[in-house]
Amino acid sequence: MEIKEKLRRFYRWEYFWLALIAAATLAMHLGIITNPSDLILDEQHYINDARSIIVSNETTRSEHPPLAKLFFVAGEYIFNGFKSPEEDTGTTLQHPITSAGTEIYVSDASVFSAKTTIRIGTENMYIESIDTSLDKLTVKRSFGTSSTSHDTQQTIYVFDDNPWGWRIFSILFGTAGIVLFYLICRKLDMSRRAASIAVFLLALENITFLQASVAMLDVFYVTIMLAAFLLYLQRRYIASGMAIGLSALAKLSGALSGPVVGIHWLLTRGWRDNKWFLITIFFAIVAFIYFMIIFDLAIARSFDGLVDPITRVKTMLTQSSSLTYAYVDHPSKSYPWEWIYLYKPMAYWIMPHYTAAISFTIWAFIVPSFGYMVYRTIKGSNAAKFGVAWFAGTYLLWMVAVLITDRVSYVFYFYPTVGAVCIGLALGLERLLRLFDERSRGKLKWTALTIVVVILAAHLLSFIILSPLVPVDFAKLVGITG
Repeated sequence: MEIKEKLRRFYRWEYFWLALIAAATLAMHLGIITNPSDLILDEQHYINDARSIIVSNETTRSEHPPLAKLFFVAGEYIFNGFKSPEEDTGTTLQHPITSAGTEIYVSDASVFSAKTTIRIGTENMYIESIDTSLDKLTVKRSFGTSSTSHDTQQTIYVFDDNPWGWRIFSILFGTAGIVLFYLICRKLDMSRRAASIAVFLLALENITFLQASVAMLDVFYVTIMLAAFLLYLQRRYIASGMAIGLSALAKLSGALSGPVVGIHWLLTRGWRDNKWFLITIFFAIVAFIYFMIIFDLAIARSFDGLVDPITRVKTMLTQSSSLTYAYVDHPSKSYPWEWIYLYKPMAYWIMPHYTAAISFTIWAFIVPSFGYMVYRTIKGSNAAKFGVAWFAGTYLLWMVAVLITDRVSYVFYFYPTVGAVCIGLALGLERLLRLFDERSRGKLKWTALTIVVVILAAHLLSFIILSPLVPVDFAKLVGITG
């Protein structure tokens, strides 16, 4: 009886479903952290950048702010015994190579392994194959660093880091984001049941799971963005402003958290009492500038390598704005308004299939969810107001920005908006469950329950089809990918 009572109490615990979902997704992430053992898509840019920071105190990705980069550097150090993940192979380059050469001759090819990264000078190269009889390596160039020419007798280094160092902080931030999202829902006066449904939808949404599985910048800025939202809802405006600044320091897109807060402020307070909102924005700007200097110093490890904040921001904005549809030739580029009516996944990796695709259920309810939140906003729901502000600030505003700047975008840019859709859908499902609770009998009662069960089951099935957990390319089988 004592065990039964403890189990009953645990089930009634406020955070029971949150703990279960967070633990399950964390276990799933850790279960696939080394699969694949190669760098996925943009991981080659960010991990090679982390290697460059460790080896030479220089960043190769000056278009991005420094915060997320430092987490990759930390992961590299931690899972390499707190030392540089680079080793001197004792070999040298035997013939000069041009910036386009892919076959290089070394003094001893037997010390190398395929599918590892080597460094010659300041360039990283990926070994595709080895011919020990000829002491020849066939390499991939432009592997996160620019290709250049190399003279003979240069020393060759090899990187011995591993996927744990690359991806562990992405996983931890993704898990933290689930917890923060639940707390946001509860702070918005959503019931425990509605908040748990919202967390279920978010945690098992494919793009959300995907971005927390790979070493890319997005999970860092989105998780810090969620922290900024929670602090704002707790009326801790100075801390919220600092979190907004830190979110932008992880990736410039994190600055969109500012408009979300601003739109919600207007929906709830109008133009009255703007003092605290202005304080929030002020501390966001101060935090961005101050910590950018600190984090850049942590990378350069010398004041000589620092650039003044104004020039640094101009550089980031100039480089980012140059990536327009006219100049970027990428098969997965898409306009943000296409995401709601065209289902166009973006493959990160073939098998296991890391596929950037909005889960079928979330995609189908993007427009209905937003419409429902607008309706509930009119009725006075604070959760709906914040959902509308969140959707407008991270998605509608991005659409306007693309129209003005022609900045190229990809479907995974919808990632920061997923939480807003989950709130709207959870509010709708909770309404149906209340209808089920309130009616003693009748077709409407069971129809309401059936709709909820079908949507949640479809969401789980969508996750199974799209996620990299199951070693079957379901997406290809059902025609989602080629």
